[in-house]
Formats: sequence, structure tokens, C-alpha cells
Amino acid sequence: MFENTAVLVLLGAGISLVTSAVVTALHARQIRRAELRSGTRSSARSLTSAFIAERDGNGDKIEFLRDAELTVMSMTDRKTRERLTAVVRLLREHELPEVEQLSGVGSGTAKRVLCDHALDVLGAHLRAERLPEVPSAMRKMLSVEEEALSIHSGEMPKPAAPIEKSSVTARPRHTGSTPAKSTTARKTTTKTTKGGAKPSGKTGGRTSTPASTEKESAFWDD
Repeated sequence: MFENTAVLVLLGAGISLVTSAVVTALHARQIRRAELRSGTRSSARSLTSAFIAERDGNGDKIEFLRDAELTVMSMTDRKTRERLTAVVRLLREHELPEVEQLSGVGSGTAKRVLCDHALDVLGAHLRAERLPEVPSAMRKMLSVEEEALSIHSGEMPKPAAPIEKSSVTARPRHTGSTPAKSTTARKTTTKTTKGGAKPSGKTGGRTSTPASTEKESAFWDD
């Protein structure tokens, strides 16, 4: 088969075609990754400047939150995106009185802590390092967020359902009727026994008396 020139040409053409397709796919994938990486870095830089401006109080809060939320959605790294989404959400809610009372963190302190943490997350993302730990103040705000929003909207949290107790089978209670019946039965048995014993005694007495008389009469006859 390999001595045929046409077969060798077709085999070489197939190998070249497959190789070209694989190389093109890999190159396109690398280009797409480079574009995504470049876009993510650009988004991270813009978010960094926006968080610095928000921390220093030099920008419009509503516009900052809107732009920050849209920019965070374009982040490719899942962990970074989720962490920054939580920060933006808490920045939108940190001035609510319910959040301040339940978490014990003032609005000014919360704003500074959230912006600093966002900057730390963005710096770790740009350096390709591990994300920093969540601050304690932010953890408190996350833990009371749902309850605070429920109170703010007028919907009180639902109380926990009571624990249902299993049904207990009622045990029969002893009353005075049964012992009375048993006592009556015992008395009746006793009376019957005594009544039956008396006739036997009397009969025995009567039977023994004639026998002794007969013996005495026979003695005197002799």
C-alpha cells in the first residue's frame, strides 16, 4: 500500500490538514484567553481607581455602584467575581440603620473596611495570588444581611416551626371495680367452702353415733 504514490500523497494531505486545524484552534484559544486576560486586567484597574475614589469620598455613590456592578460581572475569575459582588452589595446596604444595629459596624467604618478589602482582592488578582481572608466586620455584615433587609422592608423573619411531639398511647388505668369483683369472688368462694364443710361434719357425727350404740348393745348381750 505504501508503494502507491497516490496513497502517500493523500495520507500526507490528511496529516497536514489535521495539523493545520489543531494549530489554528490552539492559536485562536490562546488569542481568546489573552483578550480575556487583558479585559480582566483593564476591568481590575478601573475598579481599583473607582474603589479608591469611593473610599476617599470623591465620587457619586449611585454612579459608582452601577459602574462597579457592571464591571464586576465581566471578571473571568469566579472567586474574585463573587467576592467583589459581595463587597458592592454591602456598599449599597451599609448605611441602612438595620444593618448598623444588627452588625454593630458603623456606616463610615463599614465603607472603609469594604473598600480596603476590595482593593486587596484586586491587587491579589492582578498579581495572580491567593485572595485575602474576609475581614471580621464584613463577616458580621454578611451574617445579618438577610435579616436586616427583611426588617427594613417590613417583613419580620418567620419564627421557627415548633417541634411536633410524637403521640403517646394512653395506658389503661386501674379502677376500683376489678378489685371489688375479685374480693367478692373470694368471699363467695370462702362461704361456699365453709357451707360445704358443715354438712360433711354433721353427717359424720350422725353416722358414728349408731355404730357405737350397736357395739354397746352387743357387749351387754354377751
